[in-house]
Amino acid sequence: MANGFARTHPWPVRVLCSPRTLFTESIPPILYPPCIFVGLLLGLWTWKCFWIVIMQNKLLYLSWLPPFSRSDTVAEYETQCKPVRWEEKQICSLDGTKLAICEGHIPCDKHESSAQARQPLNKVVVCYFQGNGGSTPLRLPLLSQVLKGLSAEAPAETEFKVVALSYRGYWKSSGRATQSGIQRDAQAFLNWASDTYSSEEDSTRLQLILWGHSLGSAVATSAIPAHLSRRENAQLRGSRVPAQISGVVMEAPTSSIKDMLISLYPQRWLPYRYLWPFSWNTWCNASNLTQIVDWREEYPLAMSRIPPILILSAENDEVIPPYVAGQLEQKGLDLGLDIFRKEVRGAMHTEAPMKEDGRKALIQFICDRTSTTG
Repeated sequence: MANGFARTHPWPVRVLCSPRTLFTESIPPILYPPCIFVGLLLGLWTWKCFWIVIMQNKLLYLSWLPPFSRSDTVAEYETQCKPVRWEEKQICSLDGTKLAICEGHIPCDKHESSAQARQPLNKVVVCYFQGNGGSTPLRLPLLSQVLKGLSAEAPAETEFKVVALSYRGYWKSSGRATQSGIQRDAQAFLNWASDTYSSEEDSTRLQLILWGHSLGSAVATSAIPAHLSRRENAQLRGSRVPAQISGVVMEAPTSSIKDMLISLYPQRWLPYRYLWPFSWNTWCNASNLTQIVDWREEYPLAMSRIPPILILSAENDEVIPPYVAGQLEQKGLDLGLDIFRKEVRGAMHTEAPMKEDGRKALIQFICDRTSTTG
């Protein structure tokens, strides 16, 4: 101790600093804000892509659009459909799911007289498969226009009906929409139509026309091989033969989920158009056409024939890429199918049968293919 003062020792100084990382060493501080912004943007895109994949059933099967469409009733559209009368019916899918169906017909005098009642009628049932959005009642005015045109062009001995299927999860049908479930619904729908409208005396007088719009075209074509097999097996067993499919109408058809994503997100810098490998919904009309031809090769001596196909495309389709219809037509021709295409001028995605040109082509195709019984 010197001079009465205790010797003091300075406290050690601790410098607090964060450890240096590759990010802080390689990027100047001035670039931190833009890097954080880009990272947040990439994180947001990744998050959205994740939920698009997880929620793809909700985004593809738009039974909830427009809002409150599941509460629609047939009576709300009755005045727009006259003189067509629509009735609501219920059937069960192959797995027991309850499905709603709308049946439309025109009470026509030429079928009501006693003289005509004794004559055999050529029965034609148009089985309609809707697109991926909305409810069945929304489509009844359009279906009524087509049915009125068919009745006006048809001979007196032909009777037309239109039946429209609501897939599971749509309108008043129970269950949730999935690809495998909807495929079962389509097969049950054709089985029901064949069993309900064919007579015990002669089931061959009943003819079915399949009409699918947009995604519904893939639903319709996916059900054809199973129906043809059921018909062929019934003929071999000597049991009651299901009705033949005399024609298929593919209105504004989709080609694949990949093409739908590219159409919805045409910008190449958006990542959503590249998500198609992660989709478990694999609707593809081109593959369905191939499966139809494969059925013919499996049953080379089959008495049933593959129905002719009409592709009714819209010139100004805002949903389906413009090259899809031509590719499907060429695919069908390469496979040896009886297929041809009609492009409706000025029509958008839902307008092909509304335009006079498209409606005439549709009605003419159905009348030509059902003029004689198979």
